[in-house]
Amino acid sequence: MRAFVAVDAPGSEALIAIQNEINSATGWSQKDAKPVEAQNFHFTIIFLGEITEADGVRIESELSKVSFEPFPLSYSGVGAFPRPEAARIIWAGVDEAAGRNLSDLAAKVLSAVSPAGYRPDKPFSPHLTIFRIKTGRPVDIAAITRKYGGSRFGGGLIDSVHLKKSELRPSGPVYSNIYTRTAMGAVD
Repeated sequence: MRAFVAVDAPGSEALIAIQNEINSATGWSQKDAKPVEAQNFHFTIIFLGEITEADGVRIESELSKVSFEPFPLSYSGVGAFPRPEAARIIWAGVDEAAGRNLSDLAAKVLSAVSPAGYRPDKPFSPHLTIFRIKTGRPVDIAAITRKYGGSRFGGGLIDSVHLKKSELRPSGPVYSNIYTRTAMGAVD
């Protein structure tokens, strides 16, 4: 199965509102830029690729040892990869404290899964993808990133990390949780 470890994004209503604002400002169609569906909002900690069932059990066991406290998160700013003048991915950022907490959680998760041979192909960056550009060429969204640069728009509580299965379908990816590690003191 195709799998990854991630933290679900709280406060999807605010993210949908920012997607709608950006869509309205740009006039993009689904052919230009595909908004990420609300049920798919997440912060990827590590993409694992194709794993076996035995690998999944081993990763679950390692994730069960990860200890963390719940923490609040606020979305802050909009950016783009590789850069605003040539965007392929548009993302929402997080406030400074949440960025540190997400990075700390990512370090704990990466430390837990590395003995199983999983290492990230790039450093963790606390961002949430909200659009994928589909035009076949990058677009310039510098004006959008300036407009939303320092603004805050919603958020919520981070209280769990998930091992997720990813099924690619013609309509888009479908993610399901295989295992959930809940934060200490969090209420299920």
